[in-house]
Amino acid sequence: MKRLIVAILLATSVLLQSTSFAVGQTTMTLYPSADNYVDSKYPERGHYGKTSILYVGNSYDHAQDIWGSERIYIRFNLNELPKQYVILHATLILWQFYAPKTNQTYETHRVVGDWNETTQNWNTQPAWSTEKTSEAIAPATEGVAIEWDITKDVQAWYGGQAPDYGTMIKVHKEEHAKDASSGFWSRDYTFDSHEEWKPRLVVTLEPIPSVAYSVVVSIAGLTTPQSTTIYVDGQTYGSASSNKTETILFLQGTSHNITVSKYVVESTGVRYTCGSNEAQVSMAGSYVFTYVIEYEVTFLVDPPNLFQSPSSGWYKSGEELALGRTGPDVIDTALGVRLVFDGWQLNSQRLASEPKTLVVDRPITLEARYRTEYYLNVTSPIGTTKGSGWYAKHSTVSFSVDMSTYPAPSYLGLLGVKYSFLRWVGSNNFMGTPESPQGSAELTEPTTVEAVWQEDWSSAFTNTFLIFIVLAACVIVVVRRRRGSKR
Repeated sequence: MKRLIVAILLATSVLLQSTSFAVGQTTMTLYPSADNYVDSKYPERGHYGKTSILYVGNSYDHAQDIWGSERIYIRFNLNELPKQYVILHATLILWQFYAPKTNQTYETHRVVGDWNETTQNWNTQPAWSTEKTSEAIAPATEGVAIEWDITKDVQAWYGGQAPDYGTMIKVHKEEHAKDASSGFWSRDYTFDSHEEWKPRLVVTLEPIPSVAYSVVVSIAGLTTPQSTTIYVDGQTYGSASSNKTETILFLQGTSHNITVSKYVVESTGVRYTCGSNEAQVSMAGSYVFTYVIEYEVTFLVDPPNLFQSPSSGWYKSGEELALGRTGPDVIDTALGVRLVFDGWQLNSQRLASEPKTLVVDRPITLEARYRTEYYLNVTSPIGTTKGSGWYAKHSTVSFSVDMSTYPAPSYLGLLGVKYSFLRWVGSNNFMGTPESPQGSAELTEPTTVEAVWQEDWSSAFTNTFLIFIVLAACVIVVVRRRRGSKR
């Protein structure tokens, strides 16, 4: 009967190389049912089964001047594992809290005789297989986990091909050496929150196919090398792509939820979307999850009430979207304020004409805006001004008056009276000095700037004084001539 079971398990292992299990591919952690160590330096001592430390390797007792080697014995209760499964992998893990001075190689051997953790000593060790099951290197580092692959022994115990007496761990070469042993925490240590310090056996199992049903998961629509994640009952299971299917085995009589990622992102603005990404399964079958490519489309319209456009978001490739402008080219909104349509831009490229529809074939940013303009009124009681007109909000506008001085009208001008430009007024946002006839300002609202002038009499006073002097001189000359003629 045992030979028949072995044959079934071997055949099952071959089948499982190309088939994966979801619920069946379970990882379980077992903790020791017994552990101790024996020491050749003290061959008759047998009380190490209740200590918190397990030693293995070569060591030297300075006080007694004796050399020796230690071996660890450890056993797990495999009855805690479920039946009708196949052992895929088994890893023995011990936590090294005390390290050797140099790296050591420790071997595991299958124990083939019974032993008692509280009474066993070096002299009463059970028999063990001379063929090592596995080996691992323990570094000269404290606080690390050491792992041994003992899969073939656990498979034999679980399948009934060999009695389960546990595992013996020894150094590769037992010899006279000091500081060449490791100390591992035993099952009797108080671990508190340090679960990782516990000695343990981590076993991965899969159900035997005869008690399972298969579900084939296929993916359509993804391009190479894109792949999606498969989840079984909310847990990550694996991945699949358009050229890679997954066969998942479940125990008969159980129901499960299979889900794939809703979205697979390819690049910025490009993704694949699966509309129906979930399936409930309770029997054998095939399921195809289909993805379609989508592009991100962003609409930037201002003000929104003057345009007709869909909402920004993700759209399927080839989808045609209706859009348009509902407002006129120019809209007067207040005195000196207007909105002017500024055109359409597709991915920062200006369009020659206004689109009525948009075909989604790539990531798109479509912009359409009205710009706000303010009117600048440039005035001056004297001279000719330049710069009046409509300008975009926050733009810097230049303006000027044609001369900085003007003669006063009529006879005052003849006397030299003139008007000199003083400054610009009317804005709080002048750029530079407003005392220059060529000014500029930032438009933040409708604005009127006015040139202010002042009368300049300085030349008139000088000219009047000169005229007075000339007239006085003339009078003196005339008077003198008259007096001379009377004589």
